[in-house]
Amino acid sequence: MSKELAFTDDNDVVKYLDTTTAFNLALTADGVAFDLTNAKSILVKIANDDGYIMQETIDLTTVTSPLGGTLSFPINQDIMNTLVPDDYDIEVWVTMNDGTQAIFPSDGTLGFSIEDNLMSDTGEVIPTISLNDFQQQFDDLSSQMENAVQNVHKGDQGNPGNGIKSANNQYQLSDSPVTVPTGGWSDTILATTDQLPYLWTKIIFTYDDGTTNEINFVSSRGDTGSQGPIGPVGPQGKQGNGLVVRGKADKEENLPTTGNNQGDGYLVGTDLYIWIDDSWQNMGSITPDLADYVKVADMNNALNTKVNVTDMRKPASDVAGIEEVNAKQDKIAYTPADDSKVVHSTDTSNWQKQKITNDDGSVLVNVASGDLSNAISNLTIGFYTLYCSTDVINSPSIKPLRGFIHITWYGSAGHNVGGGTLVDEDGIAYTVTALQGVVAYKSLADDSKVAHLSGANNFDTVPTVNNNPLLLASSLPSDLARTGQDTNFMGKLQKSGIDVATTTDVTNAVNTATSNVVTTDKLANFTAGLQSGGVSVATSDDLKSVEASAWRQLDNQYVTISADGDSFGKAGDNSNVLYKIDEEKKFIYFSFVIFNPDVNGRIEIAYINFSSIVKNISFPNYNSFNLRTITSGINSADVSIANNKIKIYCRGNSPYVSSMSAECAKTPSSGWEYSQCFICYDALV
Repeated sequence: MSKELAFTDDNDVVKYLDTTTAFNLALTADGVAFDLTNAKSILVKIANDDGYIMQETIDLTTVTSPLGGTLSFPINQDIMNTLVPDDYDIEVWVTMNDGTQAIFPSDGTLGFSIEDNLMSDTGEVIPTISLNDFQQQFDDLSSQMENAVQNVHKGDQGNPGNGIKSANNQYQLSDSPVTVPTGGWSDTILATTDQLPYLWTKIIFTYDDGTTNEINFVSSRGDTGSQGPIGPVGPQGKQGNGLVVRGKADKEENLPTTGNNQGDGYLVGTDLYIWIDDSWQNMGSITPDLADYVKVADMNNALNTKVNVTDMRKPASDVAGIEEVNAKQDKIAYTPADDSKVVHSTDTSNWQKQKITNDDGSVLVNVASGDLSNAISNLTIGFYTLYCSTDVINSPSIKPLRGFIHITWYGSAGHNVGGGTLVDEDGIAYTVTALQGVVAYKSLADDSKVAHLSGANNFDTVPTVNNNPLLLASSLPSDLARTGQDTNFMGKLQKSGIDVATTTDVTNAVNTATSNVVTTDKLANFTAGLQSGGVSVATSDDLKSVEASAWRQLDNQYVTISADGDSFGKAGDNSNVLYKIDEEKKFIYFSFVIFNPDVNGRIEIAYINFSSIVKNISFPNYNSFNLRTITSGINSADVSIANNKIKIYCRGNSPYVSSMSAECAKTPSSGWEYSQCFICYDALV
């Protein structure tokens, strides 16, 4: 189980001596809040780089959200009396009612910092021993020594001893508590600084026989002690001369040279400098009364080794030195983690952070009212789940809609590019296209109600073209009279309801009605129309008009494909391109389905060549115009014109490509219109 510890509000810093702050902590196990309901006790343990310092018990009555795994760790006066400005690490130890114990975090620690206030000095907390503890330790040692001497039998006279003739103490500052410094040593005690916080002491013992022995030990600034009792009021002092201590500096060269008043004071270490007659005068060191303090030499003479907290807990012989600890630690077999492959909660640059739903699974975009098109056109780049209610305008359906929107480009509010699919509660699907502020919807056709290029198609009503019924060859009457061939009229032939004379009739009446006779070897113009059996007879011009507006099939020799974009060949025999010419608008309407002759092949590019029919094809000069195609369920608008050919680029790995529709916005302010695919031309061939 991976246990984590984190700050709930990212607040991990407190000012020194500020006791109004509390750190809010969150405990999780495997990413889930840790249940503190059955916690028996909660301890917060604190350490710094030198080791363990203290622990603080959390009052369980202050844990207001045990199921949420959160608690408050107050920084009280006891903590501030123990800690100084520094960086610290914490762990939270939770003991449960069943006796089990959980330690957070399971990997590493959680850090916080105490920063300097304007009145504080910096320093480091190290394990310390109080004067009373030292005195007790010393008294115990003296008592043990006295008892041992009283119980020892007097032995033989020993050899003359080699006593200590003299001891010389020297001092040096360092930034390391481990390595003995090699610089110059001073005969007087030096004050530590922020940069050199450790005071090394070297004692050189000279013995009666002339030999010497050197001992080194290190010390650092201890904790700030609690305030002592207020002493009695002293006698009235003399009138001061206006001394004002305005601050401190790390060295004399950094004392301010401007803005000083007569009598201003500054501290450099323990030395007091006074501004007198436009210059700083060193008035000497300010030192406390050391009568109640133990001297370093006295401590060294009393004990043979340094006394620390661990020595007081165990016999000194059982305490391992730093060298022993390092030697044993080096033998521990472990493989350090590769930091580049570890998940860091503070660095999420490599995380995938795109959400497609809210945390509870609900849609990211809920359009409950207003304008659906406006809501979509204001989406930024991303993938969104969307719900649209019935109270929304510009919706393609009167029913609620659900679906997905993918925005791939965003310029500014109301200007984006993307698309998606929405489905209403009746199962009707709509494609959505967002293009630079224009949002268009298109209902997907019900395949059972669509005319197919192959197979039988049954129409409930007669198909029309430009609102005119479509006249098929199969619907023409079999006895239709044609001007280019002999026609036998089984019924009477009339003009304006009057029987038309036959050749025999004309021959019989030629002498009397020559001017009114129509001969069969000359063209005749029936201005009132021509009928057979009361039914108007279609003329050749009528048939040409029908033929001009009819759909035709383009010969497959003008349809080529390429599977790789380089080599081109003939399309499959089952390919079909239908076209119809509108001479008034100079449009060619067309519909196609093109196949690769290899059923396992694919089509990357297809060409439709209209050079045998018209000249100079082009797209209409509208504000926006697209020809949409579909390949294996993927629709696109990758269609262009080159050399009087339509070039179709196919998406996906598909063996076919089929036309869908033309979509256009004629002006910047007009909406999108949809129709049969069409292009423009200059002239017929």
